[in-house]
Amino acid sequence: MTIKSISFDLDDTLWPLMPNIMEAEKTTNEWIKENFPGTAVLLGKQDVIEIRDKLIKEDPNLMNQISELRKLMFYELNIRAGYGKEESKKMAEEAFEIYFKGRNAVTFYEGVIDTLKLLKNDYSLGVVTNGNADLKVIGIDKLFDYIFSAADLNAHKPDPVMFEAVIKKTGLDAKEICHIGDHPINDVKASLDFGMTPIWFNNEKIDFPLEGIEVNEFSDWHSLPDLIKKL
Repeated sequence: MTIKSISFDLDDTLWPLMPNIMEAEKTTNEWIKENFPGTAVLLGKQDVIEIRDKLIKEDPNLMNQISELRKLMFYELNIRAGYGKEESKKMAEEAFEIYFKGRNAVTFYEGVIDTLKLLKNDYSLGVVTNGNADLKVIGIDKLFDYIFSAADLNAHKPDPVMFEAVIKKTGLDAKEICHIGDHPINDVKASLDFGMTPIWFNNEKIDFPLEGIEVNEFSDWHSLPDLIKKL
């Protein structure tokens, strides 16, 4: 069956995630140390984990609303450090803005943009992500016909809800959709179980870790168009 639409994971598929997260957290923590030294004392300690676990226990949906979760963590850390509610609310907004700017300062894997532009000539393109990257801020939102995040759907891969959204949006049969991502379970197995055709982005060039699944894979983005044509 001919592929008509391609959905993509984002983090560690279009760009490496950890360099951005580490730099964003470093910049944010430096700002907190300069402006809220009392809160800075709690950074890197058990307080952060305790607050995160408490928030998720009180509202499990925050597992999908990761931007809101981070804001609330900033707020609760500030409260625990002895700052007032209004000051803590303002701090949380400012700290998240600094963090989010760094989180979206991505460096694409070589060949990603050229390949996406090429694929857009022949397929509808979309995004299915558990993360909170802002494609408009990054500057590539116009390349995609649909974008679904965990926050949008209040679910996260491998939940089939994420892939059902693509079916409803495109009106296509699952087999007409190719899903591309780096995660063996969240991307490859989940989309395969849903009836889509997965392709594994194997940047580390390792053996596929799940038994019983034969999957098409690539590590060079320039090779992707030809691979999809062979499906």
